[in-house]
Amino acid sequence: MDTIFLIMLELRKKYKSGSVLEILQEAILSGDLQGGTIITQTELAMSLEVSRMPVREALISLEYQGLTERLPGQHVRITTLNDEYIRSIFTDMGIIEAEAVKELSAEKLMSLSMCERQTDFHRTLRRYVAVPLRRKFLEAITEIYLPFVLRRCGNAANIDAVFGNLLSALKYPLDMGMIRSCYAVYSEVLSGGLIRIRRRSTHVKS
Repeated sequence: MDTIFLIMLELRKKYKSGSVLEILQEAILSGDLQGGTIITQTELAMSLEVSRMPVREALISLEYQGLTERLPGQHVRITTLNDEYIRSIFTDMGIIEAEAVKELSAEKLMSLSMCERQTDFHRTLRRYVAVPLRRKFLEAITEIYLPFVLRRCGNAANIDAVFGNLLSALKYPLDMGMIRSCYAVYSEVLSGGLIRIRRRSTHVKS
């Protein structure tokens, strides 16, 4: 407990302006809280100096977002975000969104192609996904993982340019081969951005 307590104290200082959920999201995605680490609600509440209620609520959200795994006895384990896992997240996002794009009318495609912000694009497209479970998956990726990468990478990974290519491909009638190719590149660039963020964090700590 002592080790986890000290780690969380440092994270509270680093992310002092965020909520419990935001602190934990940032810490896990950045690699400050490493995969496989096991923590309890009590440890988190004590180290973050909050009651157990916001901790419990945060851990429920984190589990749905794929960032933690619930264990017996109020323990949780931090998800191991290795390179393969990260690539699968953004690849699956691209596959689901490409399938949704394929069903859109010319009018909806035009509206979608006019979204300048990536977050607006994904939120708009998510509404057109028919399967609720897929919408929930996309919500986690495009509201948590994607904004984290955009915020921490800026355009260092050429993300805006690759996204621009995807927007340009949304012309009716669709060339689905081109759409899937654009998504493949977009997914790889996003994955690479998150992987580099986490490697920098590991390098600094070592």
